[in-house]
Amino acid sequence: MDSSPATTTTRAGEGDWSVSAPRGLSDTVHDAILELLMNRGLEPGSALRTQTLAVRLGVSATPVREALARLEGSGLVVRSARRGYRAAPLLSPEELAQLVDVRLLVEPGNAERACARSDDAFVARLWSAVEDQRTAPTGPGYAGFKHYLEADWSFHELVAQGTGNPFIVRTLDSFRGFVQRLHQVEERVSDADESVSEHEAIVRAFEQRDPAAAAAAMRAHLRGVLDRAVG
Repeated sequence: MDSSPATTTTRAGEGDWSVSAPRGLSDTVHDAILELLMNRGLEPGSALRTQTLAVRLGVSATPVREALARLEGSGLVVRSARRGYRAAPLLSPEELAQLVDVRLLVEPGNAERACARSDDAFVARLWSAVEDQRTAPTGPGYAGFKHYLEADWSFHELVAQGTGNPFIVRTLDSFRGFVQRLHQVEERVSDADESVSEHEAIVRAFEQRDPAAAAAAMRAHLRGVLDRAVG
């Protein structure tokens, strides 16, 4: 049952979380709860009571329930029949390794296939994605680095789209919420320079029309992500 109050922590810059925006209300509530989760305004493992969140955000319970269901699908929220919704716990080192292992099974192949199909226009789009990532702020807090995370993910999404297979794109999208959780405890993105450099290496392989090199560069990037995440 959904009976425990949400555990909250006030953080610098958290501000007023009441929702009033021209976007669709469900999307706005989703983004507000996501930001609370990423900033640990809702602590990992804490109960997420629908009515408590609705009052906090100044909305009805319906968009909160819709947002929590979406966040459950992304892995940032978990639900049990008896305990209701809870914020997902932080990923353990073992879970981080498992997440990267799955990406290693998928994304080097994405890079290889997309490279084999690429043209100059697609390579230009990849460089544009890297530039968006390079220029995005890396903090402070999730509000400060969320555009960086979006740019980072957009690069990987673009590579997946380059395969021409929509099922590959859907598979990659299922990882997104779990990848976001890598940054739940960060005040700033700490490996932006390394990530951008690794993405550049991938694009250079695309420029050379070398699918094997593109796969190898993607593999090296993902292994670097894991090494930096687990220290």
